[in-house]
Amino acid sequence: MTMWAKTVFAAAMLAASFVQAAPLPIGGVTAEEVATALRDKGYRAEIGEDEEGDPQVSSALDGSNFTIWFYNCTSGRCVSIQFVSGFDLDDGMSYQQINTWNSEHRFGRGYLDDEMDPFVEYDVDFEVGGTTEAIGNAIDVWAAVLPAFKRFIP
Repeated sequence: MTMWAKTVFAAAMLAASFVQAAPLPIGGVTAEEVATALRDKGYRAEIGEDEEGDPQVSSALDGSNFTIWFYNCTSGRCVSIQFVSGFDLDDGMSYQQINTWNSEHRFGRGYLDDEMDPFVEYDVDFEVGGTTEAIGNAIDVWAAVLPAFKRFIP
């Protein structure tokens, strides 16, 4: 590769990194920004609405569906998001098992529903200082948490 080609390549990579790290306006993220970040990472992303009229995004990874819920929304921008996935087990889990998960894992809070089925959640705040890169990072964390949780549950 010539020096000119290396320089152009380096400039293109630098420009791409600036595009990836675009700051978000104060007030949080939009469903479209989150869906775009998911799609950029190769995941499907379907935008919908919850019962309160707030946006939600449905997706899947590692063979499991998950939903991203949006909280404290104003004019389409939402202060925080929550990744959630649940598993319907024949025999459920014990509180001791889910407490073991919570004590051993920093990211991805586990809990049991009224049928003792396990759920895992991951909350992210975007109110001030968020970037498009931070959205991608949150997706990457979730992409590590969800498969680990699946391996943990019986």
